Amino acid sequence: MDGPVFDAMLKTALEEALRQDAEEAPKPAKISRRHRKQMRQMLADPWGYARRVRPGRTRSRRSRMSRWLAAAVVAALLTGTAAGYALRGGETFRQMFENSPWAEEYGSAADTEQLLEMGGELDTLIVESNGLRFEMLDAVSDGQMAMVSVRLTVLEELDQLMTSDQSICFDEIKVVSEGGEKIHLFGLTVSPWTANMHHDLEPGQFSLIFTINDLALTEGGRYEIQLKDLMSTAAHALLRGEWTLGVTLRPAGVLELYPERVCKLNGADWTLEHLTASPLAMTMDFSYLSGEWNHEWDFLDDISINLRSGSVIGDSSIGAFGSDDHIGLTMEFHMPLDVSQIESVTICGEEIPLKK
Repeated sequence: MDGPVFDAMLKTALEEALRQDAEEAPKPAKISRRHRKQMRQMLADPWGYARRVRPGRTRSRRSRMSRWLAAAVVAALLTGTAAGYALRGGETFRQMFENSPWAEEYGSAADTEQLLEMGGELDTLIVESNGLRFEMLDAVSDGQMAMVSVRLTVLEELDQLMTSDQSICFDEIKVVSEGGEKIHLFGLTVSPWTANMHHDLEPGQFSLIFTINDLALTEGGRYEIQLKDLMSTAAHALLRGEWTLGVTLRPAGVLELYPERVCKLNGADWTLEHLTASPLAMTMDFSYLSGEWNHEWDFLDDISINLRSGSVIGDSSIGAFGSDDHIGLTMEFHMPLDVSQIESVTICGEEIPLKK
């Protein structure tokens, strides 16, 4: 048996043993923010962290060496799949947002630490079948928007994926609650290994972020992401199969308002009946009032978030759907916001205060 095959088999066996130990072990106590901060400092600079001593205290050489060895073990574990597992509980997304180019624009209104209170439980760590390997890395939910981070490895030889920037998708994606109710999938972000921002991805690997949008998330609970048939962006079937990823999300409250304000959208009058705000998103529901709507969506460019600091956020990912008598909008923020810092939202010149 050659070295690479043995290493792969050993890695898989260790991962399965870790998974079983995690399932059988009692649920750990909740980690405080102070301890999370200490862990991040230790991982960033293990030896430097070991040298930090509170005033008036000393450490023996043996104590320093023990701490260094412990840090070395942690650092050794934080490679490959183990790195993703160790950084879950919201930490993966916290780091992702803090490294985002949007952090400076959002300024003090952004609060990435709150993601650590939104972390969910990954019910399936590794799913491998039909030529694909899914490694679940992290999940967060704010009550109406949830994000699930997954690393996908294509185990088959697919030249069209390895030699070009062509992305992938799935023929069918469903998000289903434990009770069987289908939940709305806001989107799927796929980052191929060729993207410069993902230095940790190898050829044949993709970073997937599933974004789920539904007020049913306020209750939390177990959800399944059900995938069918790996497709190319050219709608060509690459690998046939079905895969299921399980996650349990925490319950969370959202700010709900019923403004009953009239807004003019593309020439017609609509009543803003319902507005919800949470750290990751804002949703709005309009009902038709009067006038002629040309079924254009130009008004989406005239929506902005006004912060208490005086700053204005005018750029976000917006999902929209509508009919002759109803329009629904979902704005996904580029950074997790401190909702208390939102003063109002402006829609086509109409300012809506965020007050109950």
